Amino acid sequence: MAGNDKFLAAGNKPATAHRTYKARLFNREPEFAPMELTIRIRGRTHDQTSMEQQRKTIAVIDDNPAIRQAIERMLNIAGFRVRQFASAGEFLAGIATCDVGCAVIDIDLGLGSCGIELAGHPVVAAARLPFIFISGTADEGVRRRAIALGCIEYLRKPFMPIELLDAVFRATQEPPIP
Repeated sequence: MAGNDKFLAAGNKPATAHRTYKARLFNREPEFAPMELTIRIRGRTHDQTSMEQQRKTIAVIDDNPAIRQAIERMLNIAGFRVRQFASAGEFLAGIATCDVGCAVIDIDLGLGSCGIELAGHPVVAAARLPFIFISGTADEGVRRRAIALGCIEYLRKPFMPIELLDAVFRATQEPPIP
């Protein structure tokens, strides 16, 4: 756990002044009911009901299958549906087949493909998707281009899972919270 970000499995102790996280715990024993998931980010409370109403899919576009799988697991635990895409072309072909509410895009998609180019593609621009960039490089020029495109967040790998979760919650709000 890092400094101000604390993950709480139960209880109502705030992790910071503006964040409270509780995990939804599933016990396989029939006499125990699952705990409700309540997440408070920047003064807004997200409970299980509000998250079920926003059941749009989070698209994860990254050429690294381990990264895609880790992000999918984390977002599934938080109650989001996730669909993985290994390339920009795969995402462009699949965007029409799922109700994408937010895209988590790697800057370097391999094979000469760039996440910034994907975010600026006419199909993605027409969908008006909020997007979050993740990157393994510290190129300040790329970061500035990503922010100029209007990304919700630009995260540098390795990032804390709570940073991505916070960005996804902000991106899936109506309207998205920058």
